[in-house]
Order: sequence, then C-alpha cells, then structure tokens
Amino acid sequence: MSNPEADIELRNRSLDGAEHRPGSRTTIQIKMNSNDMVDPSSGESPSKPGGRGLAFWAIFASLSVTALLSSMEGGIMSTALPAISRAVDAESSYIWIVNVYFLTSAAVQPLYGQLADIWGRRWPMLSSVVIFAVGSAICGAANDAATLIGGRTIQGLGAAGINTLVEIILCDLLPLRERGQFMGFLFLFIVVGSVLGPLLGGIIVDKASWRWVFYLNLPICGLCLALLFFSLKLKHRTDDNSTPLEKLKKIDFVGLLLLCASVTSLLYALTYGGGAKYAWFHPVIIATLILGVVGHGLFVAFEASPWCPHPAVPISLFQNRTSVAAYVLEAVQILVSYGALYFLPLYFQSTVLVTPSRSGVLLLPFSILFCVSAAVGGGLVTSMGKFRMVHIASFALMTVMMGVFTLLNRNTHLAVSVVLGIIAGISVGLPNASILTAVQAALPDSLNAASTGAFAFIRSISTVFAITIPAAIFNSRFDGLLSSSNLDTGIKASLALGQAYQQASPDFVHSFPDAAQDQIITLYELSLQRVWQVLIALAGVGVIASLIEKDLECRAQQSTDEFGLKEDEPNQKPEKVGA
Repeated sequence: MSNPEADIELRNRSLDGAEHRPGSRTTIQIKMNSNDMVDPSSGESPSKPGGRGLAFWAIFASLSVTALLSSMEGGIMSTALPAISRAVDAESSYIWIVNVYFLTSAAVQPLYGQLADIWGRRWPMLSSVVIFAVGSAICGAANDAATLIGGRTIQGLGAAGINTLVEIILCDLLPLRERGQFMGFLFLFIVVGSVLGPLLGGIIVDKASWRWVFYLNLPICGLCLALLFFSLKLKHRTDDNSTPLEKLKKIDFVGLLLLCASVTSLLYALTYGGGAKYAWFHPVIIATLILGVVGHGLFVAFEASPWCPHPAVPISLFQNRTSVAAYVLEAVQILVSYGALYFLPLYFQSTVLVTPSRSGVLLLPFSILFCVSAAVGGGLVTSMGKFRMVHIASFALMTVMMGVFTLLNRNTHLAVSVVLGIIAGISVGLPNASILTAVQAALPDSLNAASTGAFAFIRSISTVFAITIPAAIFNSRFDGLLSSSNLDTGIKASLALGQAYQQASPDFVHSFPDAAQDQIITLYELSLQRVWQVLIALAGVGVIASLIEKDLECRAQQSTDEFGLKEDEPNQKPEKVGA
C-alpha cells in the first residue's frame, strides 16, 4: 500500500514540472494549464483573495450566514434553557434538550460526507437548512418535553449537515494553502453567532415568549435558503450513472448506527455518572461505558472490514501519521479551549467572588483573542505554506498556560488573571483554523468530503465531552475533598453530588460564616487545580501530536476538479501523467 504522505509530496513535485520517473505508482490527472500552476515549495504566494470572482464571494457570504445560524443556535440555549425547561415541565430530562442536539449533530456528520460525494454538495446543503427549519418549527410549537426533544433531534440533524458541508464546500473551492485563511474568516462569523446566541436567548426569554428562541430561526433559514439557492452553483460528479436505489446502497447505514449507539452510551455515562444520578461504579454507568467503548471498537472494525464496501469514515484517512496527529490535535484543542472557557468563569465567581456579569466581562479578552488569533493563525499558514511550527508553538504555549492556571487562587490580582486569559486565548485560537488543513495535507482532494466529515464528527463529539469530562473531574475532586472537610452537614448537603458547580457564586459563599467561607473557597481552589492539571496533560498530548506531524507543504492548486465552481470548468481535457 502506498504511503499517502509520499503520494502527496510526489503529486506536488509532478505538478511543479519535475521529471516523473517511469514505474511510479502515483497516477494523477492534470486539469489545469501548466502555466497556471503554482509551485508550493517555491515560496510563491497563492492567489490573493481580492482576485476571486463574484461567484466565489457570493458563496462565501452565503456559507458565512448559514454557519452563523448554526452557531447561534448552539449558544442560545445556555441562557434560555431554564425558562424552556419550566415551560414544558422537563424536570430531569432537561439535559437532553441540549445533549440530543449535539449528539445527533455529531453522530450523522460522517453521513453528510457520504451524501456530498454521492449527490454533490448543493442539494444536501439546501436540505440541511430545510431540516433545521423544520426542527425549529417543531421546537417552537412544542407543549411538552418529548416533542421539544424530538424537535431538537431534527434540528441537530440539520445542524450536522450545515456544519459539515460549509467546510466541505470551502475545501472544494480553495486550494489547501488558502483554506486556513478563509477558515479563519469563517470562524469569526461562527464566534459572532456563539456570542449572539446567549445574549438573544436571555433577551427573548425576558421580553417575549421562549418559543421565539426557535421561531427566530425560520426567517433566518429562509434568508440562508435564498442565498444558497442562487449562489451555490457547484460542479457535481457526472461519471456516476447509478440509480437512486444504488446510490442509497452506498450509504454506510450499519456503521452510522453503530457510531450513534456508541456515542449515546458514552454520553449517557458521562452525563449521569459521578453523582449527577449514579455513582461512577454503579452498574448502569459501568455498563454504558463498556457498551460505548466496545461499540466504537466495533465501528472501527466494521469500517475496515470487507463487509463495508462504502465506509462513512474510510480507514485510508488514518493511514498516515500527519492526518492522525491532526485529528488528535482537533480533539485536544476543543477539550482545552472549552475547559478554559467554562472553568475560568467558575474561578472568577467561586474563588475571587465576582458577580456572573463581571466574570463575563473578565472572560471577554480571552474570547476576543481566541477569535482574532484563529484568523491570524490561518493567515500565517497561508503565508508560510506550512502548518507544523504554528501547531508546535501553539500547543506548547497552551501547555504552559494550563500549568500557570494551577497557580491561580483567591489572592491573584484580577489584572494578572485577565492577562493570563489573553495569552491562553491566543494559544488555543492560533491552531484553530489550520488543523483541518493539516488533516488534508497528506490526503488527495478527492477525500475532502470524507476527511471533513470525520473532522466535524471529532470536533462535535469533543465539544460534548469537553463540557462533561472537566465537570466530572471537578465534581469528583470536590466531593472527595468535601467529605473529609469539617464543614457543617447542611453546607455539605448543598454542595455535594455535583451541586458545587451550580452553587459557584459570591452570594452563595457570602451566605456562610467567615470560617466556612474560607474552607469553601479552598475546596473550589483545589478542585479547579485538578481540572487545570488534567488540561496540562491534554495540552501535552497536543505537543506530542504536533511533533509527530510531517512538515508538509500546503498545495497551492487543487489535485482534483470533480467539485468546485461551475464557472471554473476547464475547457481542456484531462491529461494523464504517470503510468
């Protein structure tokens, strides 16, 4: 079996006009004029964004608005959930109003990679927006928790397609070297949506009916559909004469069912274990953890087996060290960035004892630098044509900053905490827009859809685990320290079994005598310290993974023209090179 990384390097050399030795196993097709080629190793800059046509910018604007829609929905529930849960009498099932959205979104993202390869990019993208709108309408009309959860499930199915296909289409339109730069621009829209979501959720719940949290999506979906319908004029494979039934048979339904069941089992264990509903060693938690791990193993085995002729996640994606390392980097980057995003406010409120609104202000520099550095990091990779040094520097700084966070305590000056947050924001943001570039650097562009689907799945499932895993670690550490403390029984009861996170506020701490306050703050300090220690280890894994990456050149031209703008269809027939 040929080495994909070596194939990519040979492909680049062939495109540069280097002599092609007879007997080479690499066969490529040149589908552009030789005088249009750019040598990625020559230091020549790729085409400037300003040189792109109106069709490209129309598509990019449409994709940006659509991505903003999806990201806004992901954050709007953070402030609206309590009111919505009360309105539909969700009780203990409230957590699934949030989790089912992320679960379905994660589980079916590889499916959209397959759909995009079978039916092209345009119709799966438009269908995703329609599905999202239908789910939003069901949620808005819901009168009970079951209907709301069903609507959120449908919303998640639509969001999965939106999130995956936005990146797939960008990868089709852009050569590898330019993807990081435009992914950075796109990320700014995603962050705007993530920031607007909680703000809009709070305003809607305060000033109008909670149903408008969902109904608001309908006119935005209409705008997205109109923009996409008229701008998304993309090429589609014309060599596939399969019937619709034959195309359906190419979808990996068995693999996707295994994946969905495995993710659900793990998420259930992490959601309800550690005292939230069951102890970690309760038979239910042990069983669901085992089922989740075994299920993922079966999924991998099935994808690699002859019984799966059309895998949703081809094993070829993981047969080179650079792509594998980059997938690991994405998981680490998500886990560390979300860990900091959720636990820095907890530090401000439980240890420094500032109000929730002020903690949001103190976190703002972290969030802003996270966004800006993502765009800067993508631009650096586009400028240099390489990504490895950006990743090494970013994850090394990330590791250092998580280590520095272990020193935070009640006596740390707020200005120092903010500066540390700024540096941490830079460290987690810099690699954000270029990790997918690293995944695809060692793969041909014909695998863009599959590699992006797998990447989106890893990102989504890491996002879910990035919230549940640090929370489980924090709660476990806090409960252990609490049981050995000499605090009053009533105080212990109010903090035990996962309640410490939700009780983290200056009002709660100040409601006790000074001696008890001191002990409670100490418990928070030590529990937060354990979270930072775990994040140090995770960031360290990122350093190792970035060192494992090969220092590959980013291609300045596409290696396939199966997909892309219709206007870019070449007049020249493909010329086959190589034997």
